[in-house]
Amino acid sequence: MLEILFLLLPLAASYGWYMGRRSMRHQQQNKQRKLSKEYFSGLNFILSNESDKAVDFFIDMLDVDDETIETHLSLGALFRKRGEVDRAIRIHQNLISRPSLASEQLEMAMSELGKDYMAAGFYDRAEEIFLSLLQQSDDTQEAEAQLISIYQTIKDWRKAIKVINSMNRSSRNEYLERQAHYYCQLSDETDDPAKKIKYLKLAIKQDAKCTRALLELAKVHASRKEYKQSKNYLLSILSADIDFIADALEVTKEVYFAQSDTNGYRDFLQQAIEKGAGVSVNLEVVHLLLQNQSLSEAEQILLDSLYQNPTMKGFQELMKLYLNQTKDDASKDNLARLEKLVSQQIAYRPSYRCKSCGFPAHVLYWHCPSCKSWGKITRIKGIDGE
Repeated sequence: MLEILFLLLPLAASYGWYMGRRSMRHQQQNKQRKLSKEYFSGLNFILSNESDKAVDFFIDMLDVDDETIETHLSLGALFRKRGEVDRAIRIHQNLISRPSLASEQLEMAMSELGKDYMAAGFYDRAEEIFLSLLQQSDDTQEAEAQLISIYQTIKDWRKAIKVINSMNRSSRNEYLERQAHYYCQLSDETDDPAKKIKYLKLAIKQDAKCTRALLELAKVHASRKEYKQSKNYLLSILSADIDFIADALEVTKEVYFAQSDTNGYRDFLQQAIEKGAGVSVNLEVVHLLLQNQSLSEAEQILLDSLYQNPTMKGFQELMKLYLNQTKDDASKDNLARLEKLVSQQIAYRPSYRCKSCGFPAHVLYWHCPSCKSWGKITRIKGIDGE
């Protein structure tokens, strides 16, 4: 009899294990049914624009644990994206107040709350959160990026530079171009020429091809009658970014003409043309030739330019050239009307476009108003541009 009992013990244990698993499965299924029902009830509140009820519902319904933390974070991000920042803040504050939250989950919730504060314009609170995350977290990239974004928004360039300088080398390399523009911003904010030069040289140290810094250095040295230094920076633009030569023509002409170096100016323009500069440089050569009474040569250069690169600016200049030569009053009147129409078209069309997002502009912005990228706005090429 005793042997039979020993033989039945494994069977009883197996049966007990099976019944326990079955009971647990039933409990989980019931819990999931209840959760699904309540979950869809909460969604109905959101879809019905009853956001306050939805926030309360989800906060009460979901216990914060490893399985639901993502739901809370996603819900908060959803409200923030919809512009309902106050509700996003409530959800993320509720998460942070839970003592059972693991350190990694707490950091995620704090990061989301910091983004909520940024969206609401509470930059001091957001800064405080991300600064604390820099001290607490091993992975600081997210906090660093958000701090830089905050300082950029409030135009605290020095703090933004400080954050970038504190990064590890690989992360810092991604921000060097932006950091160069921060130094340029500091240069714009001072009237002291010596300080301007200091900041602009620091910009070039971060990004040797920072056209903005090169152009501004050329202007500062020109204003101080330091023409040799100014020329060197202008020649550097030829190698850094040929698309910006059109924006450097005014100071270039000033520097070369201050030294009565017309031939040097002509050589500079020729170098720019050979490197692929736009129509503005060709038109400047045409103007030089017209000043020297070289009408036929100016006309030929203009025609060659139009054949290779047809533009409205070139067409307008050609019409001006023919207007001055036309004797017939009727023809002259027609040409004048056509030139005026072309002039209006040129004035109406934007001269610049962001290479990142396509934002059009009539003036040069170093910081794109649309996508917030730095140094991506350049002159438009083609028939309506260069």
